[in-house]
Amino acid sequence: MGREDDAATIVELLDRAPLSDGQLRLIQIDGAIGVGKSALLAAVLSRMKTRADARATEAGASGGASAPRLFLAQGDSFNADSPLTAHRALIEELLGDELERLLDEATPSVLAVRCAEALAGRPAIVAVDDAHWLGDASTRFLISLMQAPAAGPLTLILVHRVGQDPDRLIAAARRCGAMHDHLSLEALPAGAIRAIASGLSERQTEAVVEAAKGNPLFAHTATAAFRRHAGAEQVEEVLRLAEGSQTAVLSAAVADDMATLSEPSRRALETLAVLGGSSPVETVIEVADITPAEFDAATSELSERGLLSTSAHESLHPVIRYSVYQNTPADRRALAHRRAAQLEHAELFERAEHLAQLAPDVTADEAETLVRAAQLALGSDPSTVLHWLDRIPAEYRTLTSETVLARALIMGGRVEEAIERLRDLVAEPGGLRDAGTAEADARGQADACATEARVLLANALRVTGDTSEARALLASTADSIEPELLREYVDILSLLEGRAPDLLISRLETLPGDVNRMVAATYRTMDLLADGRVQQARVTFRPVPTWMSEADGRELGSVLHAVSCAAWASYILDQYDVGARLAERGLQLAHRFGQADVLSNLGAALSFCQASLGLLDAADETGEQAVADAERFGPPDAISMARAGLMIAAQGRADPALLARRFAELEATPPPEFGWWRRAVLTTRTRISALLGKPEPCPELLGEPRDAMAALRHADAAMVCAFLGQLETAASLIAEGIAIAEEQDSMGQRAMVQTVHAEILLQAGEPLGASNLLRAARDAFERLGMRLQLARATGNLARAEAMLARQAEPLARLTAREREVAELIATGLRNGEIAERLTLSKRTAENHVRRVMMKLGVRVRQEVADLVNRAATGEA
Repeated sequence: MGREDDAATIVELLDRAPLSDGQLRLIQIDGAIGVGKSALLAAVLSRMKTRADARATEAGASGGASAPRLFLAQGDSFNADSPLTAHRALIEELLGDELERLLDEATPSVLAVRCAEALAGRPAIVAVDDAHWLGDASTRFLISLMQAPAAGPLTLILVHRVGQDPDRLIAAARRCGAMHDHLSLEALPAGAIRAIASGLSERQTEAVVEAAKGNPLFAHTATAAFRRHAGAEQVEEVLRLAEGSQTAVLSAAVADDMATLSEPSRRALETLAVLGGSSPVETVIEVADITPAEFDAATSELSERGLLSTSAHESLHPVIRYSVYQNTPADRRALAHRRAAQLEHAELFERAEHLAQLAPDVTADEAETLVRAAQLALGSDPSTVLHWLDRIPAEYRTLTSETVLARALIMGGRVEEAIERLRDLVAEPGGLRDAGTAEADARGQADACATEARVLLANALRVTGDTSEARALLASTADSIEPELLREYVDILSLLEGRAPDLLISRLETLPGDVNRMVAATYRTMDLLADGRVQQARVTFRPVPTWMSEADGRELGSVLHAVSCAAWASYILDQYDVGARLAERGLQLAHRFGQADVLSNLGAALSFCQASLGLLDAADETGEQAVADAERFGPPDAISMARAGLMIAAQGRADPALLARRFAELEATPPPEFGWWRRAVLTTRTRISALLGKPEPCPELLGEPRDAMAALRHADAAMVCAFLGQLETAASLIAEGIAIAEEQDSMGQRAMVQTVHAEILLQAGEPLGASNLLRAARDAFERLGMRLQLARATGNLARAEAMLARQAEPLARLTAREREVAELIATGLRNGEIAERLTLSKRTAENHVRRVMMKLGVRVRQEVADLVNRAATGEA
């Protein structure tokens, strides 16, 4: 009511929604509390659904384009912690499975990409009411949906309170090039408020208009109060205005109303506050423990009192819901939450949200439900896990709950707190056991818990930079037959010493299970690459990617440091698609199992692979996240590695300012101490310094060892020498780089060395030799899928061919002075006049004219003029 123009404006914007795949429209609607945002959105969506149904029928009959699909998400201040609750309907409809099962295998971002693929390019409208209350996982889901490569035409409607803009979503939409429209709802005109107050006396109506100040929620509340007190004429007689703001007055009115409601109506109202206003009628009846007839009577009574919202998707306005919830006695709230959690059709996350409100008064079974939900939520929203598990009573804490809680603490940045909990578990593993565990199994379970806690503690210590204690913790169990401890010990030694000890790798190979053999093969591959034995490394590594792609998530989640090594091995071996796939799966599992210490390593590897594949936007996003993860969780060396990946991505863009800025950031970051990471960062810095015209030699790049990246380092050193004018040294380095690449059978690096050689030749004005090298490099890049380098070679080849074309022109044979003389001949000047114009002796001018005519192969001056004129007009 009173929003017809606003509704027409929004519908008009939706009618102009994007029609091409990947296009995005953002419609932002804001307004004060109670101004009618939700009611307006409900009206607009209802109108759009009616039109969409009609268009779908027409399209079915004519085979025309289908109408856009409509999805509504609801931010909720009560349930904002539950991961992706706001988008449950959208996700389950598009992917055909329960949200909890989907989150067990995928992160919110992965689910968003799958949803975009499921839409198959069909236009979609996603409306988010109360967007200011959208949880972190739901926000990340929407951002990924906007950025998904397969995204079809998408319209995003964000409805929120004034001053509480969902900035992350708006910024992401702008980065995606969204068409952005912003509509702020003003107060309703007096005529609309009078329409709300219809049926009151004139003095009552005017009192409502004056007090409401255009706010429809306040107007409805005041109108309902006057209808209960027909003899009153002033708002002060029916509402406690002394409370201050309209929100406070509404809360006071709700408290007064609740005190006078019938018992069934009060139960229904309290249940709606606990469940949320969009709950099915049957659910409200069951939880409130009232009959259908009592519910119908309650609905009438609550509507008469102005307590029920006019919104089609929200029975209680948030202000009223909050007031009702706060004014419900604690025992009645707890009873409603417990009944809601026990509903047969309730989803696991819904049960957990209700049970979390009961803590610390949960039962053992209820605590177990919270733990099961937390295990699924850990990968998408660690803060949810902390909310669910932190207040479980001590008597119901189990080995599993403590481990999951420790992982959530690490992912949430509370690493020191996690370390203290884990120290207790390692010291006294028998102090806890999972529910239902037989006494006979308690010792074995305690041992398993001690192993898991010890591994997790070592991870947490690495996050804090205390690798020495982590090493000591695992060294005490180095002779253990526990594979998990041995693998973790190998991880730490590999990180600290640059390679895994052969004795421990051999011991790992003797243990049963594919996981141990594949981890050993991964570390052996890295050792072979460190020695430059590339062909042998390819053979050793061959079974690893297949196993890591197909392995069970829980098993692979226990060896994520090996997964990161495998991603880097794939990159070094020019298998960029494989490396990206392994790193993406590793990141998903790292989040799922709370292994913060490996996030930056996996992210840096993924960024390198994405950049090499030419996926520059994805590489930028991944690299920035890897920097953030390294700064938060470590290790420090990963910061410069992630920044090096961002440098590689910047090389693929025609943006010198971006290249210079990222180079400055990389220079300001200390290079890694760790082995080939250090050499990778230094060679990147060396290469970019030359590209920016500020070449910085780095002798460290040319020393031992001659690992699998040595050829590329020689090429980068050659580039710097060429820029410094040391052409003989550059040629020698190029020749050595080619020899190393051929010896190691590294065709990708051979092609990169050829590309650098060609760029040096182009700088020296020798396009013919450069073009031959670039054609060979281009073919290699194309075969290997090295799209970033392919673009580099293709661009240089075009540059070489342009130089060759210029050299093929007759005038290109002349020096700069001779070209100047030829142009003066073309203007008709004689030798003496040319000498005077150029301040030369007449004899010198005559010699220049003679050389010009000889080089051009002409006999008379007019032929010189003809050639100059044709060159000026671009004629052949």
